[in-house]
Amino acid sequence: MRFCVACGVETQGRALFQLQRQVLRCGRCGLVFADPEGAPAYDYPESYYRGLVYADYLADRPTIRRNAQRSLAELESLVSGRRLLDVGCAAGFFLEVARERGWNVCGLEVSAYAAAIARDQLGLPVLQGSIVAPPEGLDRFDVVTLWDAIEHLDRPDLALGHIRERLQEGGLLVLTTGDHGSLLRRITGRRWRLFGDPSHNFFFDRVTLRALLERTGFDPISFSNRGKWVSLAMGLHQSGLPLAGHLRDWFVTRGWELGLYVNLWDVMTVFARPRPRSGSPAPAPASPGGSPAASLE
Repeated sequence: MRFCVACGVETQGRALFQLQRQVLRCGRCGLVFADPEGAPAYDYPESYYRGLVYADYLADRPTIRRNAQRSLAELESLVSGRRLLDVGCAAGFFLEVARERGWNVCGLEVSAYAAAIARDQLGLPVLQGSIVAPPEGLDRFDVVTLWDAIEHLDRPDLALGHIRERLQEGGLLVLTTGDHGSLLRRITGRRWRLFGDPSHNFFFDRVTLRALLERTGFDPISFSNRGKWVSLAMGLHQSGLPLAGHLRDWFVTRGWELGLYVNLWDVMTVFARPRPRSGSPAPAPASPGGSPAASLE
């Protein structure tokens, strides 16, 4: 029997199809996940960021920074504190922008390659490790972000529990992850682009992600499907189109940083507040944009 991280019960899991691993669905809550048995250990070396999942992650710095400016402006309207932890921070480009805007930042990253770039080239306080088993002495924060990170974890339930303990009362959790319930996923089936990353372990939809958040002590505020800026090289790299690889390499070798705003409506952005601990007053929830809301579906 397998343990479902979303609903918290043992489940046999119904087999859906085979990719790098067998993809299963929980018979109780419907969470889709890759079979954890025999899962390889990913340490996200340089090849992951150059040629495997990304065309050239370091070359995408301008578009990542552009997205960060928009995200941070929104966060600054929702919280008064400025202590931020970015889980799965990669080379730290989001943290770099946050620091420039006056945030007190910290990063957590499992990749030795990416963490070294963040520390040595950008001078950022980035710890190497996983939020599933966080390093000693990790502080408390006003905001914790997981940009396209939760699907990589082997125990997102434990990770969110640790984040819950490290968020200030009234703090904010923001995460993005693929939306298994999206129209694009339903159209493309097993060829959905987010099935293509062998390090993805979980494929949430709004129902299963809400269940996981509530089970780990969070009150979701909003779910939305937003676009973001991506480099043309990255778009070509993930497109699977004929000759896309040759075009991608042509752009990368020339250092061209053309950006496109893309929204395929298959990625969720989720805002959540930690549920008040016993005896603590509940802060008035605010939705992205500033208006009070319990849930914006």
